[in-house]
Amino acid sequence: MSHTRREFCLGVFAAALLAGCHGATSGGIVNVRDHGAKGDGVSDDSAAIRSAVDALESGNTLFFPRGSYRFAKRDPDGGAAIYLSEKSDLTIDFEHGAELMMDNVDPAARTGTSHCILIRGPASRITLRGVRIRWAAASLRSMGDGIRVIGSPQTSGGPIAGWEGPQRPVHDITLTDCAVRASPQTGVIMIGVSDIRIAGLQSSDTRADGLHFNACRRATIADYTAVNTGDDGLALVTYQSAAAAYDVGAETFAFPELTDWSNADFWISKITVEGGKANGVRLAGANGVTMTELDARGLRSGAGVMVDSAAAGDDVDWHYVASRNVRLDRIDVDGCEFGVHVLARPPLVPDARFTDFDVSLRTAAFRNCSNWSLRVESDARTPMTGVSVSRCLVEARSTAGGNGGVGLANTSGVQLGEVVIDHRNAVPMLAIADTQQVKIRQARLTITSTGGAGSSPCVGLIGSDGQIDELVIRWQHSPDSWIPIRVTGRSGECAAASAVGGITVGNLELQTASITRRVTTC
Repeated sequence: MSHTRREFCLGVFAAALLAGCHGATSGGIVNVRDHGAKGDGVSDDSAAIRSAVDALESGNTLFFPRGSYRFAKRDPDGGAAIYLSEKSDLTIDFEHGAELMMDNVDPAARTGTSHCILIRGPASRITLRGVRIRWAAASLRSMGDGIRVIGSPQTSGGPIAGWEGPQRPVHDITLTDCAVRASPQTGVIMIGVSDIRIAGLQSSDTRADGLHFNACRRATIADYTAVNTGDDGLALVTYQSAAAAYDVGAETFAFPELTDWSNADFWISKITVEGGKANGVRLAGANGVTMTELDARGLRSGAGVMVDSAAAGDDVDWHYVASRNVRLDRIDVDGCEFGVHVLARPPLVPDARFTDFDVSLRTAAFRNCSNWSLRVESDARTPMTGVSVSRCLVEARSTAGGNGGVGLANTSGVQLGEVVIDHRNAVPMLAIADTQQVKIRQARLTITSTGGAGSSPCVGLIGSDGQIDELVIRWQHSPDSWIPIRVTGRSGECAAASAVGGITVGNLELQTASITRRVTTC
């Protein structure tokens, strides 16, 4: 019998559709209720869940029907309610309305006593579908990740210091429509894992990051939401050390420079972060990240996007090199401390690993940032390089820190395309300090204030050189005494304009009521 290509394709589609249905897999189904689980939210289902997990074989699906499954055992064997080690070709499937309730926080210490799901390598082709995890009691930041996956990078550069035994790879891990709430530590964390697919994940009220990666590669993340996390909403962090190393206690990897396991080849889209205690997205020591459509709002500190490096000897606990091949687009930040912050913390001796970034931001909109909307800086005398921004739109009203504006400090070769800032107050909103070879195509600054008392220059050019092709400054209610641009020498000392060197402005357009001076040098 012959079959047409159309018949063949339809057959493949039907098979894929059936595979996506609850309980429809090529292997057997292990139902936790068949092992004694009640799912009534009151009974302790710990033993039943562990029994079901122990019964899993390759190709099986661990199935949780509708219900609330209470796991109350503290310090379980393996360190998790569901512990998978040396397992492959498995699915964990929660029916709609099912949840795994972790009720094993130590009430006296208020600390977690286990993870919920822990996967250790070697492991591959493991899928979590519709998994819902919730901690029943509030806790301090302590042990207890919602989903924790531990593998090992497949490096070719020799052994990794601190790692004992053979490599334990983990690859092909898929999370679809999963949710973690109130975990004592991270919502989801993956370490030394490759070929990751995450879609529809929600992390809320976690004590640490919502979603964290260390030393991973080849990941696709879409439709991720983080709400009120205790640390970063999404963190891609690979640490730096003198040689490749494994921290046994923290279970994290570090490399001397960027590698193809430095959270490499990540594709991230449609991310929402609301109300967390730190950054919306953190990129530290990452090597190849494309992220589009980030919506970050109401973060209590940090930036919508933080991209940073830190060398040994700096005042931070962890060290990481500058991220490269980072492409950002459609970044929307509202009501945060920073919009996008690129920060180098290099050593006193110049080291390109900590200063040479490669970060490109195509379009961004920043509203009501309390410090800076866009900040690019090095905190040492060695300038940082490798940042370009095509278009950023800023709406600000802050009168503290960077006033919600755009600032460059101790940088080299930064390129900005179109910068548009609308500010309610006459404060510095475009600040360029100790910067070399800056290039700005167009900057349009508008002040909407109707009062002129206490007004300051809105542009500050301090000890810098480069080119602004077009600078437009608008203030309909400017007083005669207002001077829109301040130009000084390095570190802000007063100097004659001819002694400053400086930034060339190709076309300066002032749309103001009436002013007597355009530039001050003191």
